[in-house]
Amino acid sequence: MDSQPQHSHTHNNSFAQPSLSPTDFYGLELAPTIQPGPRSYKSRKYRPCDFCRARQVACKIDITPPCQLCSSHGRQCTFVERPKKKRRPNAANGETSGAGASAPMQHFDVGTNQLSPGFIAQYNNHDSSFNGLTGHEGLESQSSPNQLHQLNSNGQDGSPLYNMDPYLQMMTGVTRIRPLDSHTSRVARFIGETGESNPYLLRHYNYDENDECTISKLTYRRIKSTANQNGVANERGEPPVVFMLADDSLAQKGEPRVEDEILAKARTDISNMFTEQEALRLIGLFFRFVYPYFPILCKSEFFLNGSLSPTILHTLPMSLLSAMYATALPFMLYDDLLATTIVHSPPPAHQLFRISWISVTQELHTPRLATLQACLLLLQRAPTNRFTTDTPWKTSLVGWTVSLAQTLGLTRECSDWTTIPTFEVTLRKRLWYGTFIMDKWASLGAGMPSHIRVDDFDVLPMTDQDLEHPSMDTTSNSMPGFLEPEADTNHFRLLSELTLILSDIMDSYYTLGASRRTSKDFNHSLELARPLRNRLKAWNDSLPPTMALRQPDRVDSRGLTRLSGNSSLSLAYIVATMTLFRALMRPLENLTQGEEEDQRMTMSRNAVRTGAKECAKEVVEFVEGLSRGALDAFWHSWSRANFAIASSFLMQLLVTSESEEESREINDLVTRWRWHMRLSSNTSSNGLMSLGLLRLDGLLLENGQQVQQQQPPGG
Repeated sequence: MDSQPQHSHTHNNSFAQPSLSPTDFYGLELAPTIQPGPRSYKSRKYRPCDFCRARQVACKIDITPPCQLCSSHGRQCTFVERPKKKRRPNAANGETSGAGASAPMQHFDVGTNQLSPGFIAQYNNHDSSFNGLTGHEGLESQSSPNQLHQLNSNGQDGSPLYNMDPYLQMMTGVTRIRPLDSHTSRVARFIGETGESNPYLLRHYNYDENDECTISKLTYRRIKSTANQNGVANERGEPPVVFMLADDSLAQKGEPRVEDEILAKARTDISNMFTEQEALRLIGLFFRFVYPYFPILCKSEFFLNGSLSPTILHTLPMSLLSAMYATALPFMLYDDLLATTIVHSPPPAHQLFRISWISVTQELHTPRLATLQACLLLLQRAPTNRFTTDTPWKTSLVGWTVSLAQTLGLTRECSDWTTIPTFEVTLRKRLWYGTFIMDKWASLGAGMPSHIRVDDFDVLPMTDQDLEHPSMDTTSNSMPGFLEPEADTNHFRLLSELTLILSDIMDSYYTLGASRRTSKDFNHSLELARPLRNRLKAWNDSLPPTMALRQPDRVDSRGLTRLSGNSSLSLAYIVATMTLFRALMRPLENLTQGEEEDQRMTMSRNAVRTGAKECAKEVVEFVEGLSRGALDAFWHSWSRANFAIASSFLMQLLVTSESEEESREINDLVTRWRWHMRLSSNTSSNGLMSLGLLRLDGLLLENGQQVQQQQPPGG
C-alpha cells in the first residue's frame, strides 16, 4: 500500500483570540455624530499596542504597559507589528491630497460575499478605514463628517458600510440603532429593581441621543419600546428597562481568574488543530446539522450570500469557537474534505470543550451573549462515559447559564423594544428559550428543581418571525454540501412550546410543595391533569406531517437518506406525557379502602392505567422505527436521560401490574424495548441508549425477570 503523506494541522495563524470581546461579531459599535472640523491632534510617538491597533480602539496606558484593554482581557501588551499602510487617493481621478481637501470615503476592497456585516469592525486589513466608526477614536482619514454620513433619498445611510450591514437601522438624523452587545470594552448588565441601581430613579436622569447617561463613571442605557418611547414606564406601571454598560477594566482584578499562560497555551492548542479550510468546514457542518435544531447563534452574521468568511476564525471568542468545533466533530464524515483529513486522528472533543470552559470561566467577569452561547453548547456535549449519569457539574452549569441569561436581561420580553436592532431582538429571544429548554429538560433528567420560575420572565412564546430563514444562497463561493436546503425551522419553536407544557407539569406535580399536595390526592391530581393533557394533545395535533412521531426516512432528490434531528423532539413529547402519567400513578398506591371500592374511582384508576400503557406502547414503537438517518443526526443532550426515563416508566408499569394478563402485556413491551435498545446501542456511536439499557438490565435482574439470555422478539 502506498504511504499517504502525513497531514499536518499546524499553521501559523491563530483561529481564536480569547482576548477579543466575546460578541464583537454581533454588531458594529458606531460613534456618536461627528462634529465638523479637523480631528484632534495626536502625537505619533504614542503609538497604540498591537491589540488596540487591531481593534481600532484608543490605547490607554496609565503609566507603563499594559494598557487598559490588554489588562481587561488578560493579554500581553506588545508593540511589535508595524502600522498598516494607508491607501492614498488616486490623483489620476482628480482627487487632491492637500491639507484642506476633503477626500471622499474609500470603497473597501472587501466583497459583500466574503465579509459578514457584524465582522466589519474586526477586519484587520483595513484598520484605518474603520477608525471613527468604533466609538473610540477620531477619523484617521480626512473625510468630512457629511461625506461619512451621507443620506440617500430614502433617508438611509448611503455609505458602503451601511449597505453592507442590513441590521444597522436609522433612528433620527444620523443616529443608528446600536446593539446592546456591540461594545468592544463594555458589557451590558440588566438593572433589576432591588439592587443598588434603582431603575425608577434612573429614568429621571437626562439621556443623550444614544439613550445613555453617565453617573460616577458608570454608563446606563435605557430601552425604549413601542409603548414607552420616552423611556418612562407606561400607564400599566411596568418598570423601566435599563442596562448598565460596565467597562471591562472595572473587572480586571476580579477573582477567580485563569492564568495568562493557561489561556495562551489553549489559544495555541486550538490554532494548531485545524487548517483554515478545515475550521471553516467544521463551522459549516455546525450550521448544517446542529443549528436547525438549536438556533442560538445569528446565522446571518456568519453567512452572507451563502459564504463563510475566514474573518470569523479570528473574531469569535475562543469559548464559542472551540465549543462549535467540538459540537460539529461527530458530523465530520459528512464532509468530503474532513472525511479524508482529520477523520483518522480527530482532535479529542473533550479537549475542545475543556478549552471552551477555561475561556468561559475567564469571561464570567464580563459576560456577553457569546459567553452564554458557549455555555449552552457545553450543556449539549455528549457524555464521556455513556453508562453513567451526568455529574453534578452539569446541574451547576445549568445554574451558571440561567444566571448569565438573567444578568444579560434575556428574561424580559423585547419584541417591542425600538432601541436595539431587529436581529438582536430575535437572537435574544432564541437565546432565552435555548436557556429555558436546557434548564427544564436537564432538571427533569437529573430529578432536581428547575432554576427558572414562571414568574421570573415575561418573554412571549416563540413565533416563526423569531427564527431565521432556513435557506441560504448556495450559488456563491460557498463549499458544496454545507447547507441543509430543507432544514426545519419548526423544530425549535415546537420544542419551546412543548417545554412550556413540561414546565407547567413540573410546577403542578413535582415541586416539593406540589408533590405533597398531589401524591396522596388522586382527585386533585386528575383535576390538574385535564388541561395539561389537552395541551399535550393539541401540541401533537399541530405537528406538520413531516414531523409526525412515526414517519419514514427523509430522502433527497437522489433518494439518499437525509439526517433528521426531529426524533429527539418526538421522544421529548412522549417523555413529557410519561411525566404526567407518572404523577397520576403516584396516588394510586395511596388509595384508602373506601376509595378503592368507589366505582367512579375505579373507572378513573383504570383510565390512568390504560393511558399509561398506551404511552408505553408509543415509546416502544418509536424506538422500533428509529433508522440510521435518525440515530446519526443531532440529538439534544438531555435525550439520553429521556431514554432512561422511558426504561424506568416501563418497569414501573411492570412491577405494578394488576393482573397476570396485564403483566404479560407489559412484559412483552419491555422485551421489545430492550431488544431494540440493544440494536441501536450497537449501531450508534453517540451513547444515546446505553444508560437507559443499563438501567433496564439492572432493574430486570433485581426483580428476577431475566432468567436466560434474551432472544429476538418472536424468535
